[in-house]
Amino acid sequence: MQKPRKNIDLVIPFNNEFQNLQILLPQILKTIKKIKNFNIRIVFIDDGSQDKGYLLIKNYQKKNRNIKILRNNIKMGQTYCYKSYLKKFKSLYFIRMDADNQDDPRNIKIILKYLSAGYDLILTDRKIRKHSFYMIILNLIYDKIISMLIDRKLDTYSSSLVCYKTNTINYRYLKNNDHRYLPIISIFNGVKKIKVFPVMHKERKFGVTKYGILKKIFFALPEFLYFYYRLKKGLYTK
Repeated sequence: MQKPRKNIDLVIPFNNEFQNLQILLPQILKTIKKIKNFNIRIVFIDDGSQDKGYLLIKNYQKKNRNIKILRNNIKMGQTYCYKSYLKKFKSLYFIRMDADNQDDPRNIKIILKYLSAGYDLILTDRKIRKHSFYMIILNLIYDKIISMLIDRKLDTYSSSLVCYKTNTINYRYLKNNDHRYLPIISIFNGVKKIKVFPVMHKERKFGVTKYGILKKIFFALPEFLYFYYRLKKGLYTK
């Protein structure tokens, strides 16, 4: 007897990423078409875009019942987008992915392989980064600080392509840029079997990053420490 297919969501917030979505969406559909052991629902969240991204997704939706879309009238930020997703959809697992076309959709197949092997938190480590030297150094420092504070050594704690067990994320008190710390929330809520694997990080072809080096220098550490304070207070505990 054939095993039942597992349900999993691929969640992609976007803001003015029409050109990148034109490339990314066909690649995702091509990839998941070859996947046999999972039912994959693609949930797009339009975060107040002013371009044609929403219409692009709606056109694809007409021929793909596994595509869903939520929409914010104004830009609310990625954390709000994930909070909206978690309120509305209840799949056992979900994969977060950025819409900037810097992650290769083919890595979804690798994530699902590890998921089938029993891992409950799967992160991609961008070993070949299309970032400036200074941004790479700042990310390394950031990871070292987190490693010391949470007493758990991983190759990375921040990734744009991650798979979560949904019931390890308490979304009720998510705020600010907490989407960056979802892996840490998942760990604090009991995840034990974790896999990190290296991936190629492609260069952005269209648009600009929403989180540049100046924000990383001046805001990343205070932002994380405020998050860590709330984490220790138990606000994210399931």
